Amino acid sequence: MMGEVSIAVSLKAPDPAAVTALAAMKRMDPSGAPGVLERYEYWTFRGPGVSRDAVTEMISHYTDIVNPNKQIWIFAGDLLAGKKNDGRTWVPVLVSDRVDSVSETWTAILSGRRRRLETVRYSVLWLMGFDGGIPEDAAVAMAMGLAVTERRDRGLLANPVSQEVEILGSM
Repeated sequence: MMGEVSIAVSLKAPDPAAVTALAAMKRMDPSGAPGVLERYEYWTFRGPGVSRDAVTEMISHYTDIVNPNKQIWIFAGDLLAGKKNDGRTWVPVLVSDRVDSVSETWTAILSGRRRRLETVRYSVLWLMGFDGGIPEDAAVAMAMGLAVTERRDRGLLANPVSQEVEILGSM
């Protein structure tokens, strides 16, 4: 049976990329910017030998994935579940490079160590927290408008020419 486990890695300190991006969003669209913006490195591990325990063991050996001195990690499903009832409408925007040497390199490294691992995928997860009074479909539309670059003054987090953008489920 094919397993898939994703983790979200964040800095222990405030993330300067998220702080800067949120400030830019508020300047670009003061009424449509989220109240909160969080950024995570998002790692997905796939293969017949992939489980939560196997991923925990793998990443404990590689501080390039999670450096315990400056980063914390959580299983992605637990992160997203924890956001559901905090009064905000959360939109998880996943940005992945179409041609991704980071994912290819980590797949080669980890599949050599654990033969039952088929792929590793590295992405960036942006969690946009909008005021709870905003309906989910409106929040998703606002998030996509802020995330995907269409022109110089529209979109900030993803270039649709070289990156894929996906909304991860509903929150």
